Amino acid sequence: MDSSNLVGTSSTVHPLSHLQLQWICHHLLPLTDQGVVICSVQATELIIIECNEPFAQMMGRSKQDLLGQSFPIRNQQILWNALHIAITTRTEQYLTLPIFDQPQAAQWQGIRFVPLCDEAGEVTHLMSTYQMITPPDAMINAELSHLMQFSVERAGDAIFFINPEGMIIYANQAACDLLGYSTEELCRKTIPDIAPGFSQEDWVNHWRMIEIEGSFTFEAINQARNGENIPVEITVNYIELNGKAYNCAFTRDIRDRKQAQAELRKKDELYHVLAQNIPNGCVMLFDQNCRYILAEGKGLETVGLSKDKIEGKTLQEAFPPVVSKTFMGAYQRALTGESTVVEYRYEDHDFLIHIVPVRDENGEISGGMTTTQDITHQKSIQRELIALATQQKLVSEMAHRIRESLDVEEVLQTAVEEIRQVLDTDRVLLYRFNEDWSGDVVVESVGRGWKSVLGMNIQDDCFLSSYVPDYQQGRVRAIPNVAAEKLDPCHQALLESLQVKANLVLPVAHGDKLWGLLILHHCRVPRQWQHWETELLKPLAVQLAIAIRQAALFNQLQNELEERSRTEEALRQSETQLKAQTEQLSEALRDLQYTQTQLIQTEKMSSLGQLVAGIAHEINNPTAFIAGNITHSAEYAEDLFELIDHYRKYCQNPSPEIQACYEAIDYEFIEEDFPKLLQSMQSGVERIRNIILSLRNFSRLDEAERKDVDIHEGLDSTLMMLKSRINNQKIPIKVEKKYGNTPEIECYPGLLNQVFLNLLDNSIDALEEKLTQSNTFVPTIVLETSLEDKQDPETPQICIRIKDNGIGIPPEIVSQIFDPFFTTKPIGEGTGLGLAMSYQTIVEKHQGQIFCYSEPGETTEFVIYLPINSPK
Repeated sequence: MDSSNLVGTSSTVHPLSHLQLQWICHHLLPLTDQGVVICSVQATELIIIECNEPFAQMMGRSKQDLLGQSFPIRNQQILWNALHIAITTRTEQYLTLPIFDQPQAAQWQGIRFVPLCDEAGEVTHLMSTYQMITPPDAMINAELSHLMQFSVERAGDAIFFINPEGMIIYANQAACDLLGYSTEELCRKTIPDIAPGFSQEDWVNHWRMIEIEGSFTFEAINQARNGENIPVEITVNYIELNGKAYNCAFTRDIRDRKQAQAELRKKDELYHVLAQNIPNGCVMLFDQNCRYILAEGKGLETVGLSKDKIEGKTLQEAFPPVVSKTFMGAYQRALTGESTVVEYRYEDHDFLIHIVPVRDENGEISGGMTTTQDITHQKSIQRELIALATQQKLVSEMAHRIRESLDVEEVLQTAVEEIRQVLDTDRVLLYRFNEDWSGDVVVESVGRGWKSVLGMNIQDDCFLSSYVPDYQQGRVRAIPNVAAEKLDPCHQALLESLQVKANLVLPVAHGDKLWGLLILHHCRVPRQWQHWETELLKPLAVQLAIAIRQAALFNQLQNELEERSRTEEALRQSETQLKAQTEQLSEALRDLQYTQTQLIQTEKMSSLGQLVAGIAHEINNPTAFIAGNITHSAEYAEDLFELIDHYRKYCQNPSPEIQACYEAIDYEFIEEDFPKLLQSMQSGVERIRNIILSLRNFSRLDEAERKDVDIHEGLDSTLMMLKSRINNQKIPIKVEKKYGNTPEIECYPGLLNQVFLNLLDNSIDALEEKLTQSNTFVPTIVLETSLEDKQDPETPQICIRIKDNGIGIPPEIVSQIFDPFFTTKPIGEGTGLGLAMSYQTIVEKHQGQIFCYSEPGETTEFVIYLPINSPK
């Protein structure tokens, strides 16, 4: 039993009537100086129905505030356990609890729970009494508290209590002895005061770590009063007491440990000798914290390490995470006295590793030692023996597969796959000769990242004259380094084009005839082919020749059977072919009609473009003449007006005839209006120039090839062409331009302008039709452009949206609008080719996309996506 909270049990209570309960509430409660509270027992909580003034004072609230509230629980788990026992067993429960409201000493409280039952024996109410007491057990607890304080004061390790601001609020005698301060002096210092190089900002980060981790151990330096830097090991603990947070730090002086490590380092000569006697190995010594204090041996250089890169670092700091995680368990076991032996592959080398404990003169474990020995050569021999057994098994399995299978392609493909994997090369292929000694690759297995040559037809004349005769005689050719080998230039160029650094070639015969070659390509680096590899492939080449001969016999029989079945099948398919030909002719006729109409439409647009360009040229010449002379006219007029002003100034008495003429022509009006007249002519010329520019931009006769253009110019030129239709309505059509910041795109400008004309012309038709039905809406066309590069920044696109609020398109028609010859207009008003040709221009000519979205009676929107740099 815990002496800090004692629980007692009394006998079972008897039923209590409602009148008796009322008597207790009205007469008994006011008479006692103990705190008394009566609660009704409900499903999930206790509700206060009556209490006296002493209880209210204990709670620090008024009686009226407590009535109807939930029963207050302090030290919840202990109280709830007692409450649960009292209610479920219908027995009184008594317990004593400390109250730590006073900082100097604890008060004790005796609490009694009395369950009140109805006539049926069910607990309906609970009465609790509270009394301040000093029981014997509380005295015992106070003695234990004094014993605890006595133990802390005389602990061998320094103990500090630190608040979140870094201020020391308690330090035991060991802490004072360690640092040479009195308790009062330490309690006026902060952690940065006793930790050199540890700033207040460092303390803030340190406290955050304490809050997160709760408890951890680390090494640090504390500075004593005399200036000595003392190495210490600190274990911090995050605690909360009465709603406040503290750091309880246990600090241990590790000067002796550091001295022992220093002594251990003095034995370097012994470990130097040990490292020199481990061929191709090394010795690494680590302390209790898995920190290396010595690293020696030639084996370090083998894997790119050195003494400087290891000594002073922990296992986690010196090696990658995958290595440190692998060996951390073995290091920890060594520090408990257990040795470990393991084989491990690191940086393309195989090592035999021993991890053993190291003991000091007293037999205590002071650290551990790791010795490594490079066993790469031994492991290589072992792997070669395993590979040889695997290769022999491969030959046996392939022979069995050939006997069992009639699918020669599967047999050959499986063979080259297994050869490439077993010999760890980059490409294995089977090359078949044709009658003229050209050839092609029939099966291939190629590693990731290397070029495939499957199906490649290879014509190498120098190969035919220089090497084929040798292969016909059964010669095997191994080239370890293609670049260094003296080969015919054309053959060497072929091998280099296939990325080959080394190759191995074996003949595959069909009877007494050279059928083809089994070829191995090593593309990574040059490779010295081993004798056992060649000996392995020779029987495999024989097995492949057997498979090919077996397949040839099977194919001959199969061809005879297929010839018979083809004759029968030809008769059955004649009717099907006739139907197919009829459908093909019908389809060809439709294509011809579409092509013919498309050519006519294209010719019309071309003629229109030439006409527009011609008109623009003819208008441009006189316009340029007028524009060029307006400036001079303005200058001449200004000179004349200046001359007349001089006459008026210096000949103030003109003749009557001059005066009469001056008044007749209204000189002041002419002087004021003539510059305006010239300005009006200049504006008119500029207007004509803009119209000519729009006509030329639209026709684009000089831009039949692909080029970079601003898509906005094409849209504006098309709007200029349609300006009369846009403005010549009962309610002029409102055009909204929402042009984004888009780059120029590579396209066929003339074709795109024709697409814009078709789409805008259809929008105007839809708006005109809706205007005949209603005058209450504003006909609107919205042109919007944007750059779409969020989904795929590598291939950005221009998005063009053309939207109108016309009559819309029914859903059943939307899916057909891009079909050739499909139109909803009356006969003679539409060819059904406008949108079809637009689709062809966007999708086929520019590798773009075009979509139509419509809400009948409301809106229609065409969305075009064009790549900025579309493929040629």
